[in-house]
Amino acid sequence: EFTVQPGNAVAGAAIVPAVQVTARDGFNNTATGFTATVTAALGANPAGGTLSGTLAVAAVNGVATFSNLRIDKVGTGYTITASANGVAADTSAAFEVTAAPGARLEFSVQPTNVTAGASITPAVRVTAKDASGNTATGFNGDVTVALGTNPAGGTLSGTLTVAAVSGVATFSNLSVNLASTGYKLAATAGQMAGAESSPFDVTAG
Repeated sequence: EFTVQPGNAVAGAAIVPAVQVTARDGFNNTATGFTATVTAALGANPAGGTLSGTLAVAAVNGVATFSNLRIDKVGTGYTITASANGVAADTSAAFEVTAAPGARLEFSVQPTNVTAGASITPAVRVTAKDASGNTATGFNGDVTVALGTNPAGGTLSGTLTVAAVSGVATFSNLSVNLASTGYKLAATAGQMAGAESSPFDVTAG
């Protein structure tokens, strides 16, 4: 029986307080003589996450304590199962995993080939990601783009600094004035690791 249920957690961080599973006898007393190994696994797995940490723990006086369980993917409705030889298994209450703070940027909509002076379409998007690769939905800070690779000495115009919304910054009016091949954009935001886009071409109007 889960006597300390898993609480809502941050992706990649240990679930706190530590999850506890207790062996019960047929009268619902703690089976204090039970010292077998209890194994934790994911039951419901809405986001295809991975449960890590110490997944097999020997019970002490009938209680197994899992102090470092963690899940890497954001999702709602996760459950954990607990099993051990010779006793009926149990499934935890459902819980949620939310994104950790942003650790790096990623171009989620890359710049496409464009005519000189025209806006790049579709709009370029840069997404803040946590260390586990989830969108850092709590990040609403500024993201700035510039020309990283600039083969023709062109000028990037438009709104170059945009506040992210739920972790995503959308640049809707970027343009480059000089034709050439192999331009790349660079994105930065505070202390997060920056990102470089795929190459794109600018053709003459």
